[in-house]
Amino acid sequence: MASTEQSPISLDPISNSPTAKPSQTYDLICIGFGPAQIATAIANNESRKPAKVLFLEEKASFSWHPSSHIPRARMENPFIYDLATTRNPRSKFSYSCYLFSQNRLITFANSDRLNPLREEFEHYLKWCADQFTDEVRYSSEVVGVVPEKSENLVRRWSVAVRDESGKTYVLQTKNIVAPSPSLDNKPKSAPLTTVDFLAGQRIIPMDDYTIRRTELRQPRDTRLNIALVGSGEQTIEVLEDLLSCYRLGNVTVVTENESLAPLRILSDDASRPQPDLCSIWAKPSCESKTSIATSSELVRSIYSRAYEKQVASNREFTLRVVLGRDAAEATSKADFIILEKAAGSSKTSSGLFHGLDELVLGCRQKGESLEEVQFKRGVVGEGCRMWMMSANSEGGRSLAKDLAVRAGEVVRALVAEGQASKGQDGALVISARI
Repeated sequence: MASTEQSPISLDPISNSPTAKPSQTYDLICIGFGPAQIATAIANNESRKPAKVLFLEEKASFSWHPSSHIPRARMENPFIYDLATTRNPRSKFSYSCYLFSQNRLITFANSDRLNPLREEFEHYLKWCADQFTDEVRYSSEVVGVVPEKSENLVRRWSVAVRDESGKTYVLQTKNIVAPSPSLDNKPKSAPLTTVDFLAGQRIIPMDDYTIRRTELRQPRDTRLNIALVGSGEQTIEVLEDLLSCYRLGNVTVVTENESLAPLRILSDDASRPQPDLCSIWAKPSCESKTSIATSSELVRSIYSRAYEKQVASNREFTLRVVLGRDAAEATSKADFIILEKAAGSSKTSSGLFHGLDELVLGCRQKGESLEEVQFKRGVVGEGCRMWMMSANSEGGRSLAKDLAVRAGEVVRALVAEGQASKGQDGALVISARI
């Protein structure tokens, strides 16, 4: 975990500023207040000895996604993988308890679907978040984290925070949880660079799809041709929703997502797959990754709807899938182009940390959603830890299945370290993680 800045910043002038808030010390500070942090708040709330925890959120209020959810879109995982159930089935913060509080538990059970609607799951997340308002500071941006040494030993972390008025103050914490860096830090090349668009009127950002969804479904004399450019799960959800539009014409999908490869057989120019070199030592390369039988439920639904439309329109309607990145030629004849935001544009937490290069050995993966930062021998005191936590699953459209369990692991570490921070003689025990 290399820092993006070479020289450490000084936080002392900030903490001594007459306009700064008085410094406070916490057992744990979490950067952000998304699903991972809410799961941590729940685990701490249900601990026998809750720690002093603070959550710092840059946004003015809780929100999971910036845009509205597509109608009928569902989570990838069943409801049991919520913020608490796998850690504590009796938790009052479970998805089942949320449904019961809304008088919808029986209705949900009768729907015969284990995967919650994404819109309803966001309501569940907000329902949980609203129960921890006293532990969250909204409109508070973390601008820096610096190790605080005493006698050449890191004993706590200084966290610089900028509030909504622009003033900066410093908090102290023994432990810190930061968002995991993005797995894909390489920005993708921008597509559509060779297409002449009229003032960009034909381009619809994918986050704006729900806003302009009604516009695309308005009655018109001719069928509407749509191009879809993207590789994430949101692209698949938009495609599935588009296929429910009666007046939809041809659809062209430009994607790097191999899970959509089965849909190429609906195209008139489907190419023969390349032969694979197969041996006993390279078995994975021989396995088919594009069969409909092994595809997700959503992809199978897309395949079924596209086929039905093709038959009903006597092959007037076609769905074309182009695997690749260059979308210029493939989208040139579309009436509208729905475009996914380029990857790599979101901020990562790595730029927040200063002076860690000389302390850190690396990160130890503790599950799908949690990593613990490992320090060099004898540089950080016991009870002074740092974790990287991510709520997203590999596909990014559901929560990591182990999120509740890993949040509980962080809270248990706070309790265990609080009990074992001193030896029998009262001497400080030095951390020796290698």
